[in-house]
Amino acid sequence: MGVHVNNGVQIYFLGTCSGTEPMPGRRHTAFTIQYGGRLFWFDAGESCSYSAHLAGIDLSATEAIFISHTHMDHIGGLPNLLWTLRKLTTRSVDVRERLMGRKIDLFIPDLNVYDGIHKMLLGTEDQFSTVFAVNPKQYGDGIIYDKHGVRVIARHNYHIGSSEPFRSFSFRLEIGGRSIVYSGDVKSITDFESLIDNCTLLLMETGHHDVEDVCRYLRASGKSFGRLVFVHHGRAVLRDPGGELKKAQALLGNKVLIADDGMTLDI
Repeated sequence: MGVHVNNGVQIYFLGTCSGTEPMPGRRHTAFTIQYGGRLFWFDAGESCSYSAHLAGIDLSATEAIFISHTHMDHIGGLPNLLWTLRKLTTRSVDVRERLMGRKIDLFIPDLNVYDGIHKMLLGTEDQFSTVFAVNPKQYGDGIIYDKHGVRVIARHNYHIGSSEPFRSFSFRLEIGGRSIVYSGDVKSITDFESLIDNCTLLLMETGHHDVEDVCRYLRASGKSFGRLVFVHHGRAVLRDPGGELKKAQALLGNKVLIADDGMTLDI
């Protein structure tokens, strides 16, 4: 399924499922954004690199990876993504040359988790020796990436509901004259509402929220946004995506979509 407009920012949804048991036709949350010959990853659920490679996405264009939080349904595919990047350099001279000497920024809210991933990778072939470097960075609130006309702003949220914020974040991506807001997993839409104003695209999770509640809130809030796409689906959407879409569109019209694995959006 695709929605196509003639411009240079493309989103590819690799996985749209929340952390349920394995679901037919759905993998855990991950999407890529392609712009200006560069590839940006947001979350890295199971098999994300497998899905991307088979979809024809050029993994050698990877510029940066942004992890919203370190729960398994958002990070389970990260070791394999890094491993696949290395593997492709051993199978293709072209990929090897494109990645030679590159530094891939990895934004992760807990470096202890990356340390574990790195130890895992050291147990693979040649102790994960690569022609590229992974540059892990623990981040907090504010601008965390600002290069080549691409800016990413992070804001912590209260995903697990404690008074002190778990290391969990929402993002606003400003790219190619457009703005994309990704909720990550949130306790409430108020956790990240300051990021929403005048965004081109709002990606909102349904794993912890009802689509009608979100649509009612947005309609009452007066927030300006171009399109709303639901991601990271909970059981209501997984059970009846068509029915949930009808409920959402009854409130906000055709500006609402429910993402499927393999769906692309050009914005």
